[in-house]
Amino acid sequence: MRYSLKGNKVYFDEFFYLDLNKQTIQEFNLKDREEITLEEYRELVRRRAESMGYFLLNKRDYSEKELYLKLLSKYREKDIIKFVIEKFIELGYLNDYDYAESYINSHNYSKKKLEFMLIQKGIKGSVIKELLADHNSQELEEIRKQWERLGNKDKEKKILSLMRKGFGYSDIQKVIKDLE
Repeated sequence: MRYSLKGNKVYFDEFFYLDLNKQTIQEFNLKDREEITLEEYRELVRRRAESMGYFLLNKRDYSEKELYLKLLSKYREKDIIKFVIEKFIELGYLNDYDYAESYINSHNYSKKKLEFMLIQKGIKGSVIKELLADHNSQELEEIRKQWERLGNKDKEKKILSLMRKGFGYSDIQKVIKDLE
């Protein structure tokens, strides 16, 4: 496989390159030759994808799907990225259950909206149902908190704000009746 080396960047075509550190460039002796084997290429991609995965997970939590798509957009090789994702799961750095639990606790949305958002992030339905099972009882209390937090705004604006967060109109009306 032919490549060109410009600084720390190894270009495999005009659009795809790997940004490698000097140690890796020396280890693979990339300065003194023009071609590498497919196995060497795959090892370089694996190392770089793994390194990028550690970097991303150090910044924030990701679901398996989010990290997979992020790495795929940069490194192309699906099987290598799946391997890297599996490694992170085995090491305990990537856990969809913990991610979903943290997401639910840190977002003040309705059960419906949380379910929708977690599905978009690739969380399995069984995990979502388990985590949201006791969320119904908390939903009216959450509406009450949000209502009070919105302060002296117009009643209609408050209702619309809560509906954008996924709360049902009938639940909002129940809370308003209780507060009056």
